[in-house]
Parts: sequence; structure tokens; C-alpha cells
Amino acid sequence: MICKMPIGIDDFGKIRNKDFYFVDKTAFIRQLIDSPREVTLITRPRRFGKTLTMSMLEYFFSIEKESQSRHLFDHLAIEQAGPEYMAQRGQYPVIFLTLKDIQNPSWTTWERMLSFIRLFLAQVYDRYRYIREKADINEVQARLFDHVVQGQATEDELALSLTNLMAMVQRYYGRKVILLIDEYDAPIQQAWESGYYTGCIGFMRQFLSSALKTNNTLEFAVLTGITRISKESIFSGLNNLDVCSVLRNQYAEVFGFTEAEIQELLETVHHGEKLPELKKWYDGYHIGRAEIYNPWFVINYVAHDCQARPYWVRTSGNSLLRHLLSHT
Repeated sequence: MICKMPIGIDDFGKIRNKDFYFVDKTAFIRQLIDSPREVTLITRPRRFGKTLTMSMLEYFFSIEKESQSRHLFDHLAIEQAGPEYMAQRGQYPVIFLTLKDIQNPSWTTWERMLSFIRLFLAQVYDRYRYIREKADINEVQARLFDHVVQGQATEDELALSLTNLMAMVQRYYGRKVILLIDEYDAPIQQAWESGYYTGCIGFMRQFLSSALKTNNTLEFAVLTGITRISKESIFSGLNNLDVCSVLRNQYAEVFGFTEAEIQELLETVHHGEKLPELKKWYDGYHIGRAEIYNPWFVINYVAHDCQARPYWVRTSGNSLLRHLLSHT
């Protein structure tokens, strides 16, 4: 049996439409709908499928993707959860940002990173030109929109740009906004490594907190990252934040593969006998009380005809780990 492995593909729609192998994690959608928390931060190691999972959330909830997602969730766990959950598909404006590209070792100053952020946010705003042209927005919002999309925004205007965009989107659609931020900590880690942490953390505190704290345009938000930046540094006063680290049981099986999911995959490709070898090479992480395997290792192993190799080589940096070990 030919089974296509989605190596490097983090777009949920592409995986479902192109018949790539997919491990059903859509029960996470039901868990989020049932959760009383307004803001959820989930930290997981690299290559754990964080971006793909956020893409899945965008496809499910987004008004703009309603027609594209109509059959993407057929026969999956969220459909089986009941019509009351599926009724929320395609019902919300969704803003999905991934910050993983806002990092570059060649940036030696905060001004250099800020220049890239200015271009990044100009591209984000450009996707919403239709709102600028049709929404009933006030003069201040319109002026800020123009400054950002034209790449002329000041640092303070950029820090408020996410909140402003959410207000405009909410006014246009008449519904509160779901905010998804992938790899929220990537710029902060880069700034710490390159020596301009103070400037970056000050900006990110305003950029994120104004969007997440007492914002009446927010339905709910999900953030993912590698590390948890201290609440005092960036989320001070955010009382609606639920932090789900690798020590928590909540959402333990959402990112990565369980042993049962790996066994099913191996049997699908007629290599069920390979489980002991896979476990020996890629022994699982402990997320809460669950043993979870890094999906990057597993899908590469299967894609290479179950040849055991060090597929983790050159997949991440280790500067934070080196720093912590040198100070123990």
C-alpha cells in the first residue's frame, strides 16, 4: 500500500485534499469549544506539528475558509462529536499569524528585527484591504491601517496593530475574532540570543497583551511556542491565560503521536513489526502522563521505508540549552 507521508507540509487543507496520511487530532477542536479559558498557550518542542494543528483550527473556524473546509472534516473525530460542534465550522473571523520567520542570526540590533516586523505586518494587513475599503471604521483606525500597510508605521503603531486589526475585522463581520499565533516566542528567543532582548520583549508585551487582555473583540485565542516566556515578562495582568506546558496533562495527546497511533500507522504500511525498532530509536517524550512521539521522526522513518536514521540532525538550535547547562 502506498501511503504518502506529509513531510514538511503544515497546511491542513493540502494534507486532507491530497490524501496524505493524517493522524486525526480534531478532538482538540471540541476541547477548545468546551474550554472556559479565553487564552490558551501550549508549549511543545520543535517539529511537533504545532503549525499544522493551528492550520487545522483556522480551516475549521474561519468564515473565509468555509467553502474550502466543507468536506475536510468528514468522518473525523470532530464530526463524530455531534452537530452542535460542527455547527461552529466556518462561523468566525480568524486571524492566524505564525511568527517563526521573525528570526535571523544576522540581525544584530532590535532596529533590524523591527524593520522586518514592519514588513511582515504590512503583508498581514494587505490581506485585509477589503475591510479597509468596505468596513465602517473610524478615522484613527483607517490612518493606522494605512501606515501599517504602506510600511510607514512607527514602533508604537506596530505594537497596537494587532488590536486595531482585530477591531476592524470584528466590525466588518459583526462577530468576535479567533486569534491564532504560532511560535509566538520565536522573535523573543532570537532577540535573547542576539543581545537585544530588552527592546524586543517590550514590543512583544504591548503587541500581545493589548490583543489578549480585556479585548472585547476576542472570542478566544490559542498560542503555541517552544518555551514559556515568564508571565511577568510578557503576559503580566493576563488573568484569562491557561498555560499548557509539557508537564500538564491537558492537551497532552494533541501534538505528536501516541504509541497506538504509531502502531496503526506502521500496520497501514505493513510494517507493524517495526514498532520495537522505532521505539528504540525515537523513544517518546513524556507530556504530562502520556508518552508522545515526535511526528517528524516518525513520518520520516516511515517515508524512508522504515530505515532508522538520526532524522533530528540540523532540525533546531540549542543555544538556550547550552546556556542553561553552562549555568548549572
